[in-house]
Amino acid sequence: MKKNFLSLMILILTSCTTKSTKDILKNTHKKENSIIEESTKQKDEKEIKDSIKDNFLETRKIKNSPVKIIFSNLYKNEYSEHKDIKLIYKNLTKKDIKAIKFEWYCENVFEEPASGQYFFVKGIANGHTDILLKSGKVDSKIWEDFSTDAYKIIAARAYLVVFTDGTKWLL
Repeated sequence: MKKNFLSLMILILTSCTTKSTKDILKNTHKKENSIIEESTKQKDEKEIKDSIKDNFLETRKIKNSPVKIIFSNLYKNEYSEHKDIKLIYKNLTKKDIKAIKFEWYCENVFEEPASGQYFFVKGIANGHTDILLKSGKVDSKIWEDFSTDAYKIIAARAYLVVFTDGTKWLL
């Protein structure tokens, strides 16, 4: 009888231990899978961020641009924590320009894409001007309150130019 009782106790204890071990292993696998998924997600996000940045650094695309960005700079806004951006640009063509759409890519202090209320993709914001720009002339514009954490401008460019004769140039 003692022998049967002892065997029964060993069987019960073994089955309880096995079940809790299975649960522990199951939870461990869930945590490992979650960590792997998060790591993969972060890697994918970094690849997307890098491709956006690389796209802006691709100078071949702006080689034929009718507008050259001469200078770009960030300024602290006087009345808020937002940053302003100033672009100085030049009409490189023999035609007068009626309107220009610009875009710029900025990063924060952690070298991550900047954010703000006017960003259509994290890191990228845009603005436009519809002030006549004569052939060969230089002009500038400031866009206010565009970012809360921008630290540096990686690149700025014109992506759409409308000439006074009705023709358009698109990046």
